[in-house]
Amino acid sequence: MRFLRIFAAGLATVLAPLTAMAGFPERPLTIIVPAGAGGGGDTTTRFLARELETIFKQPITIINQGQGGGVVGLTSIKNAKPDGYTVGLLFPYAGYKSSGAASFTVADFTPIANFNGDSSALLVGQNSTFKDLKTALDAIKADPSKFKVHCSGGCGSVWDIPVAGMMLDYGIDVAKVNWIPGQGAATGLTELAAGGVDFQTASLPEAAALMGAGRVRALGVLSPEPVAGFESVPTTKQAIGVSIDGGTWRALGGPANMPAEATKAWEAAMSQAVQSAAFREAMAKAKFGVKWLDTAELTALMKKHEVDTDRVMKALGRAGSN
Repeated sequence: MRFLRIFAAGLATVLAPLTAMAGFPERPLTIIVPAGAGGGGDTTTRFLARELETIFKQPITIINQGQGGGVVGLTSIKNAKPDGYTVGLLFPYAGYKSSGAASFTVADFTPIANFNGDSSALLVGQNSTFKDLKTALDAIKADPSKFKVHCSGGCGSVWDIPVAGMMLDYGIDVAKVNWIPGQGAATGLTELAAGGVDFQTASLPEAAALMGAGRVRALGVLSPEPVAGFESVPTTKQAIGVSIDGGTWRALGGPANMPAEATKAWEAAMSQAVQSAAFREAMAKAKFGVKWLDTAELTALMKKHEVDTDRVMKALGRAGSN
């Protein structure tokens, strides 16, 4: 009898966490957004959270932590209690290593699922002599130091790294190209339209207003398929014969070692939210792309992102020591 009591007590201890997770979530949730309010990361996360609250039947608090270019927020996600109740927005992070600001890896997080993706594009001012992507890349290859490319914010980020990777694979010495940092896509596109730089890396939605006004043109977009609403912009496959998928991705993830049951609950709820008409309508109206990747696919993406970013950073001469 004593043995049975000990066995029963031990079994209850083992099963308690599983029983608790079976009803996940049982209290309010938190999503950390490593960006300021009103930006793309904040907006898309709030669209998602609105649907998740209905699915989970629990309130979700959004905490914006954009300090340090997002390093503060990502660090908070990494250091959160791994119980599944605090997760956060993950996005291309490997570029922080080049500046020595941080050296996040997939091992620091529990990937859950990806819900948004927007492709990077290479743009020129309306008066540019370049009419197509191939001609532009050929010219840059012939004399890379002659050209200025605006990065849309700090160089080594979501828009310029994929474009630099495309150039690198095209045979361009990307370290000789003049990569110009700025204060974001809006100011960079204005400078592009005025002729202050030769090229701009940005997403098509960011450039839509100036494209519509006839002040800038997109030579090509790094997407396997034409981008909805911008079908006239050639994909890299159409322009140079190589299909490239490059740009930003936005996902939810928690700290490392989150319970598998909580991860699965978040993944299932996100899948339902992403498929909802309300979420898709909100994303379409704001011109954000919907890109679903499950836990395994997101994990693979993050690992590939780290390898690809490291390769490009080394070619640019910006590889960090962290």
